[in-house]
Amino acid sequence: MKITVECRGELFDLQVNPGPKLLDFLQHAEIPVNAACGGAGTCNKCRIRVKEGFVGISNADRKAFNPTELSVGWRLSCQAIPRSGISCLVPDVENFKARPRLVYRRQEITAEEAILACDLGSTGVVVAIANEKAEVLVEAHLLNRQVRFGADVMTRLKAAQERGVAPLQEKLFESIKLCLAELEEKFPDLYRKAQPKGLFCSGNSAMLSFLHGWDITELAVSPFQPLHRKAWTSKPAKLNVEIHSPPLLGGFVGADTFAGILYLESLKPEEPWMLVDIGTNTEIVMNNGRGELWFSSAPAGPAFEGGNIAQGMRAEPGAISEAKYQNGKWELKTIGNDKARGICGSGLLDVLYEAVEAGLITRDGYLPEAKLAIADGISLMADDVREFQLAKSATRTACDLLIDRAGIRPKKIYMAGTFAEHLKPAAIAGTGLLSAGIPL
Repeated sequence: MKITVECRGELFDLQVNPGPKLLDFLQHAEIPVNAACGGAGTCNKCRIRVKEGFVGISNADRKAFNPTELSVGWRLSCQAIPRSGISCLVPDVENFKARPRLVYRRQEITAEEAILACDLGSTGVVVAIANEKAEVLVEAHLLNRQVRFGADVMTRLKAAQERGVAPLQEKLFESIKLCLAELEEKFPDLYRKAQPKGLFCSGNSAMLSFLHGWDITELAVSPFQPLHRKAWTSKPAKLNVEIHSPPLLGGFVGADTFAGILYLESLKPEEPWMLVDIGTNTEIVMNNGRGELWFSSAPAGPAFEGGNIAQGMRAEPGAISEAKYQNGKWELKTIGNDKARGICGSGLLDVLYEAVEAGLITRDGYLPEAKLAIADGISLMADDVREFQLAKSATRTACDLLIDRAGIRPKKIYMAGTFAEHLKPAAIAGTGLLSAGIPL
């Protein structure tokens, strides 16, 4: 049967056999669809509109759309099972075919020696060129193409249990290859100096397991431990570069946290201290000042990346990234100064903090009218507040438990990661995201 898909002004004709869900067809054809929950029917992100043909209405559809929306063909593609040919519209999301975005960290992009480093995030992949002093010169940022298997590591581990590690490894390789190719094209001399040394990769336990092709059987279920914890080197044929990764600390506390500890220790901060890397998988380290390091991780879920938020989105052009409520109206900043299309994690934190301070939301999270207009066509819903509270409670509880187990409160909390770089200390404190009374 034939499925015609309209996406970003392009038409795609898919010749398929009946049986699978529409989301499977779209993902196989590399048509960008936001399926944060991995197709479980809970995030309500993989929306499509059936323009011609028939697709039945599921229980998940009835929860995601109002009667008017259902009547004009809106469905969740993860629940839609076409029995005959249809024509459908896929709303715009970040395009998997987009080129990496370059971020310049130094004015002079030159060096006698160069190193390639990679941060494998659940949502984004960053490949950087650094100089001999380990100063980052330029970074290539790209959406982690694994997001087609879900927004968080547990959803992806479930996908790996069902499909094997190879499909997730392949998508990770694609993301890295595109970043490497962009750097090689724009900075050939630096790339030529760095490439023989290999690519130094950090990431959480799941990302490195996918990268090296390790068995994830014991990571996906109790005791939640990676196959290997030591430093590892491999040379995948598809990457044409040797990969080096630091040790994993255990569970979901990965090599990125290990790298963060090394960097922080080089600064010789006053002890005790805490290091927090907030994301879909939040990782926390506590130095209790008595020669002990305590670790924890928390499955914060996708809310910090815009997942499970009614009009949430990743940090891409058009995402509301900053918000201020003054004189009865919202002042917003979007990524790329584009038209506001949704709310990303930093914008969500700002909106909640400002709304609570202005009395639009009560301190316990009650939204009086169950809906708060932020911009034209963009609103915060009561369920969005609850999603944030779930993510916050996981992160805050992990921090508080670690402090309790370590037996001492840190004198300072250090934040790690790209997401934390865009958070305001006032919003962190005002929403109670981290343990109270400790300076950031």
